[in-house]
Amino acid sequence: MDTMNSIWTGRIAYQIMPDRFYRKGENPEMINGRKLKAWNDRMPDWQPDYDGEYRNLYYYGGNLEGIEEKLSYIHDLGFDIIYLTPIEQSVSYHHYDVGNHLVIDPWLGTWDSFKSLCRKAQELNILVVVDLVFNHTGINSSYFDNEKYQEWYKRDQQGNPVFWWGFKDLPECNTLSKSYQEAMTEVVEKYLENGASGIRLDLGENLPESFLRAIGRVKEKYPETIFIGEMWGLATDKADSKIFNGELDSVMNYPMADAILRWTRYGYNQHFEYNFNRVYGEYPKSVQDILLNNIGTHDTPNSITMLVGDKMNPDLFNNRIWDIEGAWRSENQFDTYGFRQYEAEHDELPEKSIVHGKLLLKIALAIMYTIPGIPCVIQGTEVADSGYKDPFNRKPYPWNKQEEEMKDFIKRLGAYRKNNTDILATGKAEILRITNSILVLERKSESGRLVLCVNRTDKAQSINFNFYNPKVVFQENNNSINRLEPFGIIVIRN
Repeated sequence: MDTMNSIWTGRIAYQIMPDRFYRKGENPEMINGRKLKAWNDRMPDWQPDYDGEYRNLYYYGGNLEGIEEKLSYIHDLGFDIIYLTPIEQSVSYHHYDVGNHLVIDPWLGTWDSFKSLCRKAQELNILVVVDLVFNHTGINSSYFDNEKYQEWYKRDQQGNPVFWWGFKDLPECNTLSKSYQEAMTEVVEKYLENGASGIRLDLGENLPESFLRAIGRVKEKYPETIFIGEMWGLATDKADSKIFNGELDSVMNYPMADAILRWTRYGYNQHFEYNFNRVYGEYPKSVQDILLNNIGTHDTPNSITMLVGDKMNPDLFNNRIWDIEGAWRSENQFDTYGFRQYEAEHDELPEKSIVHGKLLLKIALAIMYTIPGIPCVIQGTEVADSGYKDPFNRKPYPWNKQEEEMKDFIKRLGAYRKNNTDILATGKAEILRITNSILVLERKSESGRLVLCVNRTDKAQSINFNFYNPKVVFQENNNSINRLEPFGIIVIRN
């Protein structure tokens, strides 16, 4: 773990959906059944297909060569990890419905282009994390109807396939099967030998210990590999959290994402304190230091929308802020059309909301960049891109959007983190003060002490801290160490 931590701690990650990031070259050669939308046509095909199903089966044609071409852009923003959502051949653009684990989707590239991407990233000291899906495959995968692989799938007592959450296009895999475990270990090795450094496990909290131990044997050859499990709740609320015995090295820190967003938007200080104390009081220190922190992913609305958009969920006792579908949900039914129509009509935020949203987004990012773990920023955050849930949060990157304010802020946050890695990489964290208006958070190591102070309101707040020989290492909308201006941010080192 010490060797691994020395490579992963202190880094900053950038999440990419490859089909939606950047295309290098001409349009891809057409494949039957696929629709290619024009890059600047950013309104999702949100209405149902001819049979009433909502499939979102359209592409924009982003590719691995495009990501490689934009690595300098990513590096200049301060990121030194890229986290790619799945790239394997499948029916859908998002590739979570795996078709073949050992074939990269032809519209994204080849193993050679993946290897080239990883090589160029390594030259820039950027680590590549890939998202692998082992809980299920697509119904059209090369495995499902093949007699050779029937042991790989779960069956009910009548011998019928078990589908993940009832989705008829996603048959669940028998992750206890030894042959399946061996085959998926080969998949992990394939990515590592071609240049990946880490693995994000889709539905990682569902994978049994025996499966995780099996794929974890790759560390004998690749000891610095990190396995990050998708986990939506508190890891220690699960009887089998998988973070204490090393089956998972890290998890996605959704509890703190919700805590940051709800405090920044609503001022829920007790909720923030509860989640902070649970995560940083109960998780092993080695896990805390490499948690994958976020304030938005491909599975939530975009961050600025969660901070100022309508219909977010303020109810602390009924799921998270991004669980916004309640108004369209009735007993055993969900008005998908009504929900998506609302999203389409409200996708673009009013200018007044955008101005306010940027102020809150800066505060949320500053907190995420300061708490223990690896901050992870999803593509588009740096241009304050708005959007509700899938498919509206997965629009193609707006390369023609001129938005330097947030880019500059994220660059400065990256420099702040790099310049204070001696504290932020592994230092202990403590809340010194939190109200529904201000947060004062300390990080401390043998090298020194950092104190982040933020004001989420439009009224100035007094903080009155006595700092010995204070040095301001970051600030936004603020110029005093004893007073927080409206939406002010300041970090003091002493």
